[in-house]
Amino acid sequence: MQELFNIVLPVFGIIFAGYASRRFGLLQDASAQALNSFAYYIALPALLFLSTARVPVQSILNWPFIFAYLCGALITLGVALAGGRLFFAHRNLSTLALHGLAAVFANTVYMGIPLFLAAFGERGAAPAVVGAVASNLFFIGLVVLVLEISQHRSGGSALAVKAVAKALFSNPVLVAPSLGLAASALQIHPPVPVDRFLELLSRAAGPCALFALGLSLYGFPIRAGASEITWLALLKLLIHPLITWVVVGPVLGLDPIWAASAVLLAAMPTGAIVFMFAQKYDSYVQHSATTVVITTALSLVTLGVLFSWYGTTIPTTH
Repeated sequence: MQELFNIVLPVFGIIFAGYASRRFGLLQDASAQALNSFAYYIALPALLFLSTARVPVQSILNWPFIFAYLCGALITLGVALAGGRLFFAHRNLSTLALHGLAAVFANTVYMGIPLFLAAFGERGAAPAVVGAVASNLFFIGLVVLVLEISQHRSGGSALAVKAVAKALFSNPVLVAPSLGLAASALQIHPPVPVDRFLELLSRAAGPCALFALGLSLYGFPIRAGASEITWLALLKLLIHPLITWVVVGPVLGLDPIWAASAVLLAAMPTGAIVFMFAQKYDSYVQHSATTVVITTALSLVTLGVLFSWYGTTIPTTH
């Protein structure tokens, strides 16, 4: 439990620093957009490339685990999209896509990997990294496709297809992990100066995104949209891991460490990248920011229970 606090509380510290900087006039609203652009176009691609390139491709392609994890997420996504339409009357494609992403895209990199290492030792690294790579490639690709279609569908079908294809093949958060996967398969290792350059950039992705999130929260009443935030938190922290548990256990019967990893990854709070997409496409910004904060806070309880449970049922080896 102490490890959970040690990882989550600094996350809140960075968010609060961003909020306080805006509250006391040190930075303005435009700063959030600038920081988010830096994270999205420069720091995050470096992180995605390294996190993919450093994992042996045979470890990444654990198809039963990937299928189980993505299956649980897709079922939850279907529930989220149905709820977004029925309960909150979301008709705009961008808004609905980001609503669904907030319910299923977990903070696998900044919380998942360090927590897995603390709970399960070195053997916890592989499932956490594979889950992060799979969800990044699949859901980032999916949401970019939907958001680009939403932006370009008014220009005619031919122009829309061309614009969407161009956007997908030039999007840095899709190109970077794809190149990383290729580098892993071909066993290509960047020169040491390049590797260190990318490492330094990758470390800035999380802090910049969280700081920008805090900036954006200033002036937004938390009570606004409370029912929708509650719905998303319920989906992300309870329904998503429950559905995943059913898939990995009774349905597929995965190996215990991989089954536990899928459930725990599903239970991670909403990742800050959802906010980054919201700000980039100027849609669902306030709700996505609040969802990240609220789910991260509540995960102290839900993850504490789950890690305590799996810590007693799965022997830890270091």
